[in-house]
Amino acid sequence: MLFYAEIWIFEHMAFLRMLNRAAFICNVCFLLAIFLLWYSHPVNPGLSSLIIVMGFLLSIVLNIVVNIWLILIRVFKKPLPVIPRFLFYLNGAFLVIQIILLIK
Repeated sequence: MLFYAEIWIFEHMAFLRMLNRAAFICNVCFLLAIFLLWYSHPVNPGLSSLIIVMGFLLSIVLNIVVNIWLILIRVFKKPLPVIPRFLFYLNGAFLVIQIILLIK
C-alpha cells in the first residue's frame, strides 16, 4: 500500500520529468530562434513566431524553474527523479548561455 506522501512525491517527480523534457524542447527552439535571426527569409511566419516565442521567452522561464527545482531537491537531499544525466547538464548549460545573453 502506498502512502499519500509517496504518491505525492511520485506525482511531483513525474511533473518535474515532464517539465525537464519541455525545457529541452524549448532549448531546441532557442537554437532555432537564434538561427532565424541570421536567416533573412523565414518560410512560414506563423511557425517562426512560435519558435521565437518558445525559444526566447518560454525556454528561459522553464530553464529557471526546472534548474532551481533540481537544485532545491539536491540541497534537501531528496532522491532525484529519473532524469537522464545529459539532459540535466544540457539544460543547465542552456540556462547559463541564456543568462549571459540576457545580461548583454
